[in-house]
Amino acid sequence: MKFLALAAALHAAGVLGDGTGFIGLGKTLYNPTCAFACRNVIKGCKLLCTPEKSDANHGTAHSPVSTPPDCFVKDAAFLKTMAICLDTYCPISNKPDLALLEDYWSSHLGTGTLGNAKHVPALSYPDALAAARLDEERVRTNTTVTEDHSSHPNGTDHSSHLRKRQFMTEAGPEITSVLPTIKAGQPLNVTSFIAPKDWQKQYNGMLDFELNENGHSIYSLATLLVAILLPIPLSLLRFIPGVVTSRPWNALQSAVINPAVLGKRHREPAAGVVGLVPTRGQALYIFAISLLNVVFLVAPYVYHQPQSTFPSRASQQLSIIGNRAGAMAMGNTAGLFLFAARNNLLLWLTDWSYSTYLLLHRWLGYWAVLHTVLHSLMLWMYYRTYGNYDAELVRPYWIWGIVATAAVVALFSSSLLVFRQKLYEFFLASHVALSLVFLVGYYYHIWYVYTYSWGYEIWMFLAAGIWATDRLFRLARIALHGYRTAVVSLLPGTDGEYLRIDVEGTHLGEGVAYLTFPTLGRHFWESHPFSVAFNSSEVGEQDSPPASPSPNPSADGKEKEAAVVAAVSAAAVQPVPAKITTLFARVRTGATRKLAARAASGSVRLGVVVDGPYPHSGRVTTQLKQTSSIVYIAGGVGITALLPHLRHITDIPSQLFWGTRQAGLAASVQPALAALQRAGGSVEVETAVGQRLDLDEILQKALAGTGGGGGPLGIVVCGPPAMADHVRHKVTQLSRNGPATRPYVLVDEAFGW
Repeated sequence: MKFLALAAALHAAGVLGDGTGFIGLGKTLYNPTCAFACRNVIKGCKLLCTPEKSDANHGTAHSPVSTPPDCFVKDAAFLKTMAICLDTYCPISNKPDLALLEDYWSSHLGTGTLGNAKHVPALSYPDALAAARLDEERVRTNTTVTEDHSSHPNGTDHSSHLRKRQFMTEAGPEITSVLPTIKAGQPLNVTSFIAPKDWQKQYNGMLDFELNENGHSIYSLATLLVAILLPIPLSLLRFIPGVVTSRPWNALQSAVINPAVLGKRHREPAAGVVGLVPTRGQALYIFAISLLNVVFLVAPYVYHQPQSTFPSRASQQLSIIGNRAGAMAMGNTAGLFLFAARNNLLLWLTDWSYSTYLLLHRWLGYWAVLHTVLHSLMLWMYYRTYGNYDAELVRPYWIWGIVATAAVVALFSSSLLVFRQKLYEFFLASHVALSLVFLVGYYYHIWYVYTYSWGYEIWMFLAAGIWATDRLFRLARIALHGYRTAVVSLLPGTDGEYLRIDVEGTHLGEGVAYLTFPTLGRHFWESHPFSVAFNSSEVGEQDSPPASPSPNPSADGKEKEAAVVAAVSAAAVQPVPAKITTLFARVRTGATRKLAARAASGSVRLGVVVDGPYPHSGRVTTQLKQTSSIVYIAGGVGITALLPHLRHITDIPSQLFWGTRQAGLAASVQPALAALQRAGGSVEVETAVGQRLDLDEILQKALAGTGGGGGPLGIVVCGPPAMADHVRHKVTQLSRNGPATRPYVLVDEAFGW
């Protein structure tokens, strides 16, 4: 954070000469363009004070200048030639006022690019112009004229008859002068005149360049703002009374929003591990963002030929489209950093689920990768064809650009679903590391070319600021909870398939909590999400971590079930701390497998750091309050995400259908379900152990029924991906094609990368 603050301060201090911000949005490159075009023709001319031999570059990597700034502002021939040029071409081009010309004169003559007021010209603009007119008169009359400063111009009077009348044609200005004509690269030791065609080529090149650079900033920022802000108005529909639960909205969400784009799969990967298919509503958002990325990449641009910057339109297109791709890559990058943040303000503003934002995070990531690779390829082609590729290859900015491109390609590869599922811990660690390498590579890629002159570094500061802010909020949440102890045990009667985690000394509330076990293994920094099942105060203090061993696996069904109940009952009478938060987890690979191994011989106590909890599915309670009855459908450990909703919504008739293969899991959750009944909630519970729920029949009856007076039906599902996808498909199918059904609110309680 200290580094970022220092860099931001240096950035602000270094760009005041030409504004702050992005080019075209607070910052200018060539303002006024006519004046910069004048200097660009003669910046390479050797002046009387130009060093004979010097390796110093006072320009840029792509436009080197051997004359130092102090020489430019002291050389009389240069100053008077510049004054004549400004007086000749500015009134017939972009017509800047005198104040802007004098501002340019006082801060840009020495540097040529970024303004720097410490290089003070030896002559003011009016004085230099008056002296240049006298030189012009001397040449015309071939006589000596006494200098008279009483006729200094006011910046708008160009009535001198020393030049042919000035006017602009399609090909450029038609002007002549009696002064000697200077060309780029020639020695400049007397007051000279810049030919119209030479000035026009520079003007065309600089005008095009700045206008296209403005477009890079505007369209990249527009893509970012649309990506961030579009969900807000879409989510405001929920505040319109009656709309969300109306029949027209019911038809719309069943046809356009809730179904998967193709087929029945949304949470279950398509074609094995290829990827996740978005819903149609998510796909519409993705289409809008993708359309902006395509349109803004290919247009609009400004082209003028001939010009000084690019020898042909083909070379110009190759360069500017490549640069547009680089800028748009960073616009998408800033958005994807925001969407990945746990402490994303949009989660609160829109009530969209974290899983949705992670899906959109991936799609913005695809565009960031594509633009980055396209930027690198097009600039590589440009310098191979039109530039000095061998010289570019060894420059630091090029090397760091390769680093950033390689990092982002590796990011894409390591983020494929097969890696996320099979190597989750590797995915998390590599994702953070490669993201930081990309940001550092991008920063130095920009810095070695522009330092803080062009505003492109702002993209890095924006993305890094989002990342750092999210981490600060995480640390604050962790500090709030403090270092805790967790009792980890295998659930009796689950054949080692499920874990129970009891975090002592705290009540976490509801949602998803990220747990870090520093002593679990060498990856001590990793945090893993778990749904909070219940707090001890919500089920009574008799609920505590079971310590009894699992029942004999060779026992028959009745003996096994009795052993499970006995084990849970025995654990319930043990003394416990005043506060406990209980979480359940299915044993898979990675951290859960390590926890299971540690608890194989009995419950184990581990230090734990807690971040959260977060309402990663939005404010579900608020959504369900609009309904007149609710159907909860849970599969396996998915029951943990539904328990908080059941506890908080007690005034709406509800049904809970829970299917689990393991009797031990059912027995462990039973105290929480019993507490619901004791609290007087109007919920009917149906638990199927070792059997599949008849989802089609449950949904058909619920949607066609008259529960709650026939008002809107809430449907909340949490379980395996196949179950959730089946519920989604069946609900939308019945609503579109079945008999008259009730309006519904569908909540898919999912958490997935």
